[in-house]
Amino acid sequence: MINRKNITEVFTPRQSEVNDDMYVERPRHEKALKRALNRNSHSLVFGESGNGKSWLYKKVLSENSIPHVIANCANASRLKSITQEICNCIIEPGTVNKLGFNEEKVAEINAYFAKGGLKHNSNYDIAQEEPLLKAFRVFHESNDSKKIIVLDNLESIFDSVELMNELADIIILLDDERYSTCNINFLIVGVPSGVLQYFSETKNVESVSNRINEIDKVVGLDSGQVMEIVKKGFDQLAIKITGEKLIQLARQVYFITLGIPQRVHEYCESLAYEIEDNDWKYERSLWTKANLQWLKQGLRQSYNVIDCHWGNRSTAVARKNQVIYCIGNISTHQFDSKKIDAMIRVEFPSTIPKTNMGIGSILSKLSEGTTPLLNKSDNNYSIRDPRFLMCIRTVIYKDASKQTVIKKNFKV
Repeated sequence: MINRKNITEVFTPRQSEVNDDMYVERPRHEKALKRALNRNSHSLVFGESGNGKSWLYKKVLSENSIPHVIANCANASRLKSITQEICNCIIEPGTVNKLGFNEEKVAEINAYFAKGGLKHNSNYDIAQEEPLLKAFRVFHESNDSKKIIVLDNLESIFDSVELMNELADIIILLDDERYSTCNINFLIVGVPSGVLQYFSETKNVESVSNRINEIDKVVGLDSGQVMEIVKKGFDQLAIKITGEKLIQLARQVYFITLGIPQRVHEYCESLAYEIEDNDWKYERSLWTKANLQWLKQGLRQSYNVIDCHWGNRSTAVARKNQVIYCIGNISTHQFDSKKIDAMIRVEFPSTIPKTNMGIGSILSKLSEGTTPLLNKSDNNYSIRDPRFLMCIRTVIYKDASKQTVIKKNFKV
């Protein structure tokens, strides 16, 4: 009997806990994070959504047996308090706190004829300990070694001046002797890349920025790491893909997903279901079905954005379609109008006019409106969401004979 795991046990794109059987080592980031956590400072891990930040920090914290709790900034946003979210993670809600005590004293009275007593009651209020400090001390009592409080999903509060100021105050406060004796540091995790720049523009510039150690941005996996995920996953599903077929599949997955771990898992999950429906036999022809299912499951919004910018067949607007096609096939993160112009001249030589093609104007328009495709910085552009790039590569192709670009009209 074939020993085959369930597909959902193998490819787990939205699983918060680390899937040890599918984890791919990321030596550079793991080493940098471990060293950062050993320092007497706070650490910042950032990168686009889906690039594996959570698995990375959970793996490093677990393997190095570092005591930690995870506070969610999304919940802090809901509660309108980072302090309350941290306290809730350390001290179980509903814990009874003693607010005071009653003392009864009895005084004897010697009388001529009798011996009695007078009772006196006094109520005393206990000075309440500041909630964050109390939580820190509870956490400290559990372990004398360094402890980490993870503040995950920073993007949930990044646009809140009040909560970011609260975070800045807490970071500064941790140097206070009352708090520092608890031996606790923060690991801040999220999407925003300008966190230190943000703090540098506040009144606490030196106090905050100097206390945070930023490790390199967590980016997508390289082609070798994608190959490792593909091989590990399909081996666990008892789907034997070896040699040139495995290399071709890994290249396809890497090209479509850009090596973003969450997207790699999603795509492989879709392909695995197609293989299951094909009596567990892998065939390259299943890629097309997997593309469609993957697009339907996770890229509806991306497809709609591209469709919004897609033009009709008139000459001027068709040029925009050529630009979108070239954006999908560009190999650099940032690009300018000259780069796209050069690509169009190679890809569509028979459509080149004697006058200027207006590529700069087209790129500028693609970065405008309520659903922009691109980000613009000076004269450089970048894809606004990696999923847009994946979608372009999935649904747009060139008809070489007619020098035109065609978009598959998937119903999503």
